[in-house]
Amino acid sequence: MENYLGLGVGIIAIITAFLVRSAFFFRTSLSIAIGGLIVALTNGFEQDPSLDMICFSLLGIVALGYLISLLSAKIRMVAPYFVGLLALIPVGAKATYQGFEVNWTAEVAMFAVIGSLIPLLAKIKDYFAVRWFKADKKEFDAAVSLVYFGLFVFASSFFVSTFGVILLAVGYFGSVVALRSNAGLQLSIVLFAVAWILFSLNSLEGISDSLQKGNLWMGILAGLGALWACRSMKNVFLGLFIPILILAVLISFGLINENFGGTPTLLGAIIGSSLALALVEYSDGNKPFPGILLPLILMGFTNTVDSLFQPEKLKVETLLDTGKESSNQTAKKKDVMDIPAIALTDGDAGAWKSVAANSKLEFEVGPPASRTAGAIKDFTTDIHLDKAGVIKSLQVTMKSESLTTFNDIRDESVLSDEFIKSEKYPKIIYTSKKIEKVGEDYKITGDLEFVGMKVEVVVNLRFVSKVTKDGSEMLVFVGKSVVDRTKHNMTSDSKIGDLVDVTFEVALAR
Repeated sequence: MENYLGLGVGIIAIITAFLVRSAFFFRTSLSIAIGGLIVALTNGFEQDPSLDMICFSLLGIVALGYLISLLSAKIRMVAPYFVGLLALIPVGAKATYQGFEVNWTAEVAMFAVIGSLIPLLAKIKDYFAVRWFKADKKEFDAAVSLVYFGLFVFASSFFVSTFGVILLAVGYFGSVVALRSNAGLQLSIVLFAVAWILFSLNSLEGISDSLQKGNLWMGILAGLGALWACRSMKNVFLGLFIPILILAVLISFGLINENFGGTPTLLGAIIGSSLALALVEYSDGNKPFPGILLPLILMGFTNTVDSLFQPEKLKVETLLDTGKESSNQTAKKKDVMDIPAIALTDGDAGAWKSVAANSKLEFEVGPPASRTAGAIKDFTTDIHLDKAGVIKSLQVTMKSESLTTFNDIRDESVLSDEFIKSEKYPKIIYTSKKIEKVGEDYKITGDLEFVGMKVEVVVNLRFVSKVTKDGSEMLVFVGKSVVDRTKHNMTSDSKIGDLVDVTFEVALAR
């Protein structure tokens, strides 16, 4: 069905192009096309009783904006900034959009409200730009709007995934069509294009999660806006300094959380500012446009910025045949259970204990577009093998305070009473109850004592190496598990993620 809807939008867009001589008919046809696009985008929802109300609310924002555009200039000066309030109608609804649970709260509805307010926010900035920087009002308005797009696209995608961007685009379009703003209509298509790309990327297989990250798209839109800001200012120094300062602030968000800014935002800014160069016509044809230097400046600082945002590495010497020191993150995460297994014999019977320098316990949590990686640095593993070399018992003892996400600010929150309460519950303990041999692997069912709750958790592991180090024989096993943190006195949150994927590589000595 969405294929026909998309085709219909394209056909209406072609018709709209021939109506450009009449602003009234052009806005009418464009509003119809955007309405069709909204219906197509709502195909991301799973069947839900509240789906019709959600769809009609979004279409209502566009319809209200169009109706306001037919009214007097006095009404159009104020009314457009309120069209986004229609998004409050479905408050209380719960739905799933492309696998992301959307609890329609007032906070979610605010992204449509914010979208409708962006033209007003940009106008406020215009005043200061003209007064302080002698900037071209029209150009600076577009620049500021694009930077706002970047910030709010990131925020909306982070909190409500792709649907947050759709809300933002709908609110903005409803406002600019009411204002009869041709420049605003052009920019609204940029927002809908980003929403459609994210929607399509989520629907396609084999697409890198990196392309769906909100901080990348924040960088692209902010880069476009930064280039436009360069063009709008007559002072060359300010024209480069202000955009670079804005981008530096957005990139530095990565110091708080790697999903907020960092290198993806910088690379996005390079893409956005470079693309904008193809669209810019510099007013003074006798002088080169100084803004052409912006992408080069960003390129020059890429390696420096990337090294600044490189996550802390786990200082673990792997005993597997990789030839490299392991780290808490890799470019492409491989399944540890793909490593070939080895057979144990009766000579391996007895008690074994983990060697910290050669062992690691890592985890990842969060939606695909914003995964948070971490590790538990201080833990011990005790395994007892019977005479046949089969596991009889397994116990893992972890120190809560050693849990890290490689970000001091975030760790302070994670270790606090808000999440794992590390002071009240200093230890995390996993104890096996039932052990099954499944082919080359072990399926271990045990109790995980974590944040005051004891919950049954299944661990899968396999022995993959037997080595001699410093004259001592050592065994290495790898494995993985999934922990539902909501069963351990923590509140469910789709933005953070409820299911924690745990992987480990443990070296054992007698």
